[in-house]
Amino acid sequence: MNLLLEKLGGVAARRHWVFIICWVAVLGGLLGAKHAFGGEYVNNYTISGSDSATGLNVLNSTFPQQGGYGGQIVFHARSGTVSAQESAVDQSVTNVSKLPDVIKAVSPFASADTGAVSKDGTIAYASVSWSVNPDSLDTAYLDKLNNAVAPATKAGLQVAYGAGAGEIGQQTKDLSSEVIGLALALVLLLIMFGSLIAAGIPLVAALFSVLSGLALLGLLARVITFPTTAPTIATLLGLGVAVDYGLFLVARNREQLDNGMEAVRSIRRAAGTSGAAIVVAGSTVAVSVLGLYISGVGFVGSLGLAAAIVVVVTMISALTLVPAFMGLAGESVRAVTARVRARKAGLTARQQAAQTAAATHEQHEHSAFARWGRMVSDRPWPWGIAALAVLVVLAIPLFSITLGQPDNGTQPTSSTSRQAYDLISQGFGVGVNGPLTVVVKLPNQSSSANSSLLSTMQSDIAKTPGVASVTPASVNSAGTTAVFNVIPTTRPQATQTTALVSTLRDDVLPKEHATSYVTGTTAGAVDFTNQITSRLAWLIVAVVAISFFLLTAAFRSIVIATKAAVLNILSIGAAYGVIVAIFEWGWGKSVIGLQSTLPIPAYVPMLVFCIVFGLSMDYEVFLLSRVHEAWLTTGDAHRSVAIGIGATARVITTAALIMIAVFTSFVLNPDPTVKMLAIGMAFAVLIDASLVRMILVPAIMSLLGSHAWWLPRWLAPVVPNLQLESSVAVPEPRPAASAERVTPDEPVANDKPQAR
Repeated sequence: MNLLLEKLGGVAARRHWVFIICWVAVLGGLLGAKHAFGGEYVNNYTISGSDSATGLNVLNSTFPQQGGYGGQIVFHARSGTVSAQESAVDQSVTNVSKLPDVIKAVSPFASADTGAVSKDGTIAYASVSWSVNPDSLDTAYLDKLNNAVAPATKAGLQVAYGAGAGEIGQQTKDLSSEVIGLALALVLLLIMFGSLIAAGIPLVAALFSVLSGLALLGLLARVITFPTTAPTIATLLGLGVAVDYGLFLVARNREQLDNGMEAVRSIRRAAGTSGAAIVVAGSTVAVSVLGLYISGVGFVGSLGLAAAIVVVVTMISALTLVPAFMGLAGESVRAVTARVRARKAGLTARQQAAQTAAATHEQHEHSAFARWGRMVSDRPWPWGIAALAVLVVLAIPLFSITLGQPDNGTQPTSSTSRQAYDLISQGFGVGVNGPLTVVVKLPNQSSSANSSLLSTMQSDIAKTPGVASVTPASVNSAGTTAVFNVIPTTRPQATQTTALVSTLRDDVLPKEHATSYVTGTTAGAVDFTNQITSRLAWLIVAVVAISFFLLTAAFRSIVIATKAAVLNILSIGAAYGVIVAIFEWGWGKSVIGLQSTLPIPAYVPMLVFCIVFGLSMDYEVFLLSRVHEAWLTTGDAHRSVAIGIGATARVITTAALIMIAVFTSFVLNPDPTVKMLAIGMAFAVLIDASLVRMILVPAIMSLLGSHAWWLPRWLAPVVPNLQLESSVAVPEPRPAASAERVTPDEPVANDKPQAR
């Protein structure tokens, strides 16, 4: 693999204009194709075979007038009553019923017993159903809807769209998060490199790769159903890894240039070394997020597919476009100050670099980061226990996590769906925001017998704790299917509502004479959460197993792989605890613009685990490859840890800060779930790059000593050897004449240090 990557990097460096023009053509072609043929992003929480999905299928096939995707149009009289403007409301509802894809629209004044007008008469709502998912309808449709309800707004009524109606036209893209994230990344890269060219290469390559990946995603949305949050999550992850991968390559290239290596040869070596680490790390990220299909939920699996597509494109960009940019830049990627000093001294870039080559590794070993690593290695138990204690404390909130689907009451108060939610709650009770729809397949008996059956069912349901009311039943013309709504006393996201769904299914609805289903958006969310929760353990096992295999192959050590798996689980558990503390307990929620607490969507822990577990490979491979190389050269566990940290900590810290900056910038997104993912991944990277990489890893490596690189003899022939290399090995002081020594370019026979 290394040789292939070196050849690819060398060709890209020499033929840089060809590669750059090809990427420009690819990006332009994909963007044009997406504009012409791209699909729409649609949320589909349906769990095939679940009680809610089966009930919805029965309803749509036998009673389509009662099926479809529901929404509410809420009318509020700021003064007087809605009834005073009844004609305007009726005209608005009639206009809505004529819009495309509307199955029916029922005015709140359609009949006296609809219960759609509040007791004080100030709030009313119309029920609307669509034949398509409303969140697939664009802003042009929203304009038509606004025009349809114009009679009510002109009459002075406040109009808000609730439930599915509130999702119409909400796919507008706000680029503020991306702009802020990239700006912060540029500042950090400038601080690290001291060169605008070196800092610009990772950012420009990231823009090419992420835009190409998103355009490809838009094309695939024509044939694959991707959720509305898929582009946001793919962008969030893609920007982070793209900038990091570019950073690793540019940093390796520049270090080698500073050591006097010729430009094209340096790029070849960077592509073969850091490029190999990128392939391993990026493949782990892609495979990990694709593991979301283990959830058995298409919605969650397609989120992973979207992220994997963009990550793979960023890997291709890192291995082709970044070397092309570095080939174009040549020696210009070196720090401006270094070039200025060389010019003043009358030295060529090669001469000035040669003067610093001998001091490079000495600087690594005695840098501030190396001194930190040596300090931790010298006293591993106190440092390790302290870091572990912090992780455990951070993880404590995890034990009170509540998984569920947030309702519209968690949206910003400026959104129409939140306004509709609040008005419905004020006028009719919170349960009306999430009615449970009961679908009954009636037995083949007389209509009077079926009427009696339905009456008994409704009476039993009405007596169930947690039920506020039961609406009258509607029966299809064939007399085979009946449907009615159950209004809970609690809001849709409440645990009591989840319990009510289970109680109705298991204890209240009859098991004989009639087949019944509890369906609707709220019941579907319950089935969605239950399905994902049941698969979470399997997902964790699969992702850990994949990472274990890759790390074992990379370092030929099951000890390293085991350590990485355990530490990653601890750091992710701590990140989960932070998520619960902020979003469920409300600690500091106002700082991130969160207006109410909410349960944790079941797919968020799954998504965070897959993404962060994969991302941690970046730092694991980059750090431990240097530690391993120093160990092979020195045979000193303490010293090799110090050298490895000294050589990589600056790059890892910068990469982590960039990732944190990119992730944190998405906190500006108004969607609470996106905020949750951003906070969770930012904290996970922060914990991984600080407590884990800078304390626990050196402490544990010091305690393990030579045992860290142990691989059972029987396993050695089975495990492939990826031979991940790092930069030039650490030079040893001149050995005695009888001593043997491994030079940087000599092959290593095994993973044990040579005899000294």
